[in-house]
Amino acid sequence: STQQYAKLQTLLKSKVLDWAMRGKLVEQDPHDEPASVLLEKIKAEKRKMIKEKEIKKSKPLPPITDEEKPFDIPDSWEWVRLGNIAKRITDGTHNPPPNSHEGKQVISAINIKKGKIDFSLSNRFVSEDQFLKEDKRTNIRKGDVLLTIVGSLGNAAVVDTDKLFTAQRSVAVISSNILSKFLYYVLISAMFKTQIFANAKGTTQKGIYLSKLINLKLPLPPLAEQNRIVDKIDNLFIY
Repeated sequence: STQQYAKLQTLLKSKVLDWAMRGKLVEQDPHDEPASVLLEKIKAEKRKMIKEKEIKKSKPLPPITDEEKPFDIPDSWEWVRLGNIAKRITDGTHNPPPNSHEGKQVISAINIKKGKIDFSLSNRFVSEDQFLKEDKRTNIRKGDVLLTIVGSLGNAAVVDTDKLFTAQRSVAVISSNILSKFLYYVLISAMFKTQIFANAKGTTQKGIYLSKLINLKLPLPPLAEQNRIVDKIDNLFIY
């Protein structure tokens, strides 16, 4: 039946993502620049951005101990925390301004569905003036990855539009130095979702704080392999 087929699809997708996270989906290439080099480049770029006052200096994150690593990954990969690979992680406004019904759109977790941002699912707007204030905080740009962090947890989407918009606090904005689509696949993988749910708090509505989010772990492949993994997943599933 269609229902069974849909169930099978979901199961296959999660299995493929699991293999991808373990470095078992595509072959490693010994000529790839290892992830450790990529991490050094990310650190250097962050230092430059701090110097140029584009981002604030943040406290160093604790190193990942062997006990914390959920599984083995290839030698050319590194275990990292989300905060290690992100230039900036923020959430939307905690005090949403009144709806101006025109201007720039304000999205929330409702708008992030099946890997896409569906602007038609809500109609909250801010005036152009108000948007400039909000945009200082969220600064959502093409290539950023959005993640729902309040209410419905763990849905993600890559921003693939030049349209300017902002968000409410149920959405985290992650601007990173790794391949956006690879980061998207990390965020929706069981390995990462398990961590989100384990760290979520709240009784009526569960949410995860940014201070917890930046500490969540992910396996980081070399950049060239990130590209191969994304191509492979995209070919296997038309998401």
